[in-house]
Amino acid sequence: MRARASGLTPLLILLAAASPGSSQLSADLDAMFDTAPFDGMHIGAMVVDVESGERLYARNHARRFVPASNQKILSTIAALEEFGPDYRFQTHVLAEGPLTDGILVGNLVVAGSGDPTLSRRYYDSAETPLIELARQLRSAGLRRVRGDLLIDAVGWDSTRVEPTWMWGDLPYAYAAAAGPFVISEGMVEVVLRAGDPGSPVAVAWTPVGHPDRITSSARSVASDSADLDARLRDDFAGVEVTGTLEAFTSDTLELNVQDPDFEAAAAFARILGDHGIEIDGSIGVRREEPLCLAGCEAVMPLAQLESPPLIDIAQGVLEPSQNWMAEQLVRALGTTEEGPAGWPTGTRAMRRILQSDFGLDSLDLTIRDGSGLSAYNLVTPRALVGLLEAVHRKPWAAGYASALAEPGEDDSTLSNRLEGLEGRVYAKTGTITHVNSLSGYIDTLDGRRLAFAMLTNASGVRASHVRRLIDRVVRRLAEGD
Repeated sequence: MRARASGLTPLLILLAAASPGSSQLSADLDAMFDTAPFDGMHIGAMVVDVESGERLYARNHARRFVPASNQKILSTIAALEEFGPDYRFQTHVLAEGPLTDGILVGNLVVAGSGDPTLSRRYYDSAETPLIELARQLRSAGLRRVRGDLLIDAVGWDSTRVEPTWMWGDLPYAYAAAAGPFVISEGMVEVVLRAGDPGSPVAVAWTPVGHPDRITSSARSVASDSADLDARLRDDFAGVEVTGTLEAFTSDTLELNVQDPDFEAAAAFARILGDHGIEIDGSIGVRREEPLCLAGCEAVMPLAQLESPPLIDIAQGVLEPSQNWMAEQLVRALGTTEEGPAGWPTGTRAMRRILQSDFGLDSLDLTIRDGSGLSAYNLVTPRALVGLLEAVHRKPWAAGYASALAEPGEDDSTLSNRLEGLEGRVYAKTGTITHVNSLSGYIDTLDGRRLAFAMLTNASGVRASHVRRLIDRVVRRLAEGD
């Protein structure tokens, strides 16, 4: 163990390192892990009492594993450490030019900070924040823009796809692209309706921005063996729905809009029109010309939004395991480094924070994204447990534990797991192909709080089987020594 990772005194570090933990607990956990078919997979685990620092169990704790969505523990803790739990993202709408008698002679510019909350997770609908901005602009007297509506993306990387993500994931919402001003978590809800056998499947989506973002070549079929899929279009500007759907039925998909800043701009222009504000020029995303935000007489703020505090955003990431929000946090971290905000700068910031502020060993971490969608991420169980130990000593410790998923909690990844341990387990799940993980806190029957990490790779069996093994281990840990 390392002092910065665990927060322990040097004496306790020596005692913890030397402690074999409970022999009965170790024997019980080893027996579970060594039972077929689990003995054929790669398993790493570590369990520590967060108050005493005593190590109760360790198995391959210094080896590196693909974490899947346990990666979100790294990204949310890094963001909270860098910005603080009370940090709020801000979105400003600015006039680039004089506003006289309701007419703006110049561009109307949306300067976003990557707010990940402009969605129905935090508002009545994904369009509600746009409506609020439109109302503020009307109240400021704006009626017409003799210029363009622009999203200011200067300083933000235009890369839409993390290079190590799987190609087949890219059309779907769980691989949505990030940006400085994005609504609806970078996705649209697509409703597909089949008609007579052989006829095209009708497609509609919300929220609507660009009218050609989603297309369909899917056909209606008579049988019930319908099979819908989606693929990136050749122009990379949208998604095509493919396959078949049973005649006179409907289905819903959540798809990635591909160009989320422009999509938000198009939706905002429509809503501005609904509120009597005309845009004479075009709609676009500005990436090169810098915007003067202070000390410029020609730039005037007209409207703004502020997000909930970051600790509440962490809950929105962790409980449902929301990929896009995690990637927004990584890009926001990228603004603290030299270079455009994106995965290279964001992951560099994560490594800096986790190593310098928490003392994690650089060899314990390989970071490619913030969500865990990349199979190139690597982390050791001891790094995860060290982070969770350190967070337990932060002023925001209770908020972070509450932000993790709990058994029986609606809309969380543990809603149907670990029945009977409600209020005693706070954890982050993780699942991609042949990878299952669970890390967090457990309150034992004898009153101890444990930080634990369990990472399994190369399972070769159904994820449900691995989850049952992990849940058996959690139940044993909850019993205490």
